[in-house]
Amino acid sequence: MKKTWIPISLALFALSGHLFAQATPTATSVQTQTPAGTTTPRLSWVDGTVHYALSGSEVVQYGYYGDGNVTSSTALSGVVGYSSLSVVHPTSLLFAGGVVIGQGGQGTSTYQNLAISQSLIKKLWVFNVTDSFSFLPSSPVTGVAGVPGINDPGITPIDGPSQGPAGGILTFSGNRLSNMLSGTAERRLTGRTSVSGSGSWSVLHFFDKNAGLDTSMTSGQVALNHQINARNSASLSAVYSTFNTTNLFGLFPPGFPSNEVTYQTKGINVSYSRRWTRSLSTDVSAGPMWIQSSAAPLIPNQLNFYMNAGLGYSRRLTSYGLRYTHGVNGGSGVQPGALSDTVSGTVGRTFSERWAASASMVYTRTSGLLAFPTGLGTVNGVTNTEYGTLQVTRGFTRTLSGYASYTAQNQSFDQGSLAPNAFNGLSHIFAIGVSWTPQSTRLGEF
Repeated sequence: MKKTWIPISLALFALSGHLFAQATPTATSVQTQTPAGTTTPRLSWVDGTVHYALSGSEVVQYGYYGDGNVTSSTALSGVVGYSSLSVVHPTSLLFAGGVVIGQGGQGTSTYQNLAISQSLIKKLWVFNVTDSFSFLPSSPVTGVAGVPGINDPGITPIDGPSQGPAGGILTFSGNRLSNMLSGTAERRLTGRTSVSGSGSWSVLHFFDKNAGLDTSMTSGQVALNHQINARNSASLSAVYSTFNTTNLFGLFPPGFPSNEVTYQTKGINVSYSRRWTRSLSTDVSAGPMWIQSSAAPLIPNQLNFYMNAGLGYSRRLTSYGLRYTHGVNGGSGVQPGALSDTVSGTVGRTFSERWAASASMVYTRTSGLLAFPTGLGTVNGVTNTEYGTLQVTRGFTRTLSGYASYTAQNQSFDQGSLAPNAFNGLSHIFAIGVSWTPQSTRLGEF
């Protein structure tokens, strides 16, 4: 077994590009051989593997609260994960939480992230329900916590907050709640062909109405899937989504809706994935997308496109990832509807039993869907967001490790912004910390 102080959290960065999709966990099986004529106790459906870890770090921020401003904080965090051994109804659960104690009058904040996935595999049917909930003090950037400078050892999450409705355009401190609930059902028609349907609902709510705009989304999809051969698969899907934004008081001129705007997207996507070698794989999903609004003067009807394309390479101790996405989202609490282009890259490398490093980069160009007549102001401008993290980890013992990380965040607006809480400028975040990560434990061994 690999020593647990090598950071399993390197795999977290591979998820940073999936801003417009939900991943469905795969089932795992355990086989037990017994002599003829003997019986073994049947495993309980709750029996599984438990991962847990604790970490503490010291974080220094430069420029986050203004040019030349330096702040520091102490972070204490923990993570616990569970994966069942059931083949019929596999379950996975992740909880991460912590407290950030600010210095110099910055106050104390907490964060929590809970994700759970339950599947049912029965003959020709596969069902899955996933829920991801987070309570964060600021925009998520990296890892399952989403908080820069906090290490997340121990387990790869089902879906982190940076991939959910809380992610996107960066905003200053402000408590926010986000939740993403999704379900899928797949029926196998032949050995290689299946039909599937899925639905999802998400919400982003700011406790301080001045911190951002509240948004919600409901989406549904029907798809026909076919595995061409061992290396190639394709699918055809129809997608419908509806978005709603509230807390818009005082932002519009007379004659426009003053509190709420709703818009929908409809599309047909063609998807194709190929495994070129054991190490290299690619995938792409794309198609036309029609955007409609309940208030055409605010969000004009238009024809656009959706795309999600990625490349992954993993061999021995090194992994790379590259992804591009284009599509509509809720606007991250800054815009009441936005069209985004995102490019993300990741790399992870284990150098030895004691040394490992990882890096990630994300660039997003976000343009608001709102359109205003000339002379009424420019509040639907383009936002350019870049952030990246570099982390080095050193193992001391089988369970104890130390790490150092650097995170840079930069965001700018070429026009205006609806939310006064949107971050503008460049910040640097340095952190150093220690983590205690015991080996995984069977639930029955406690």
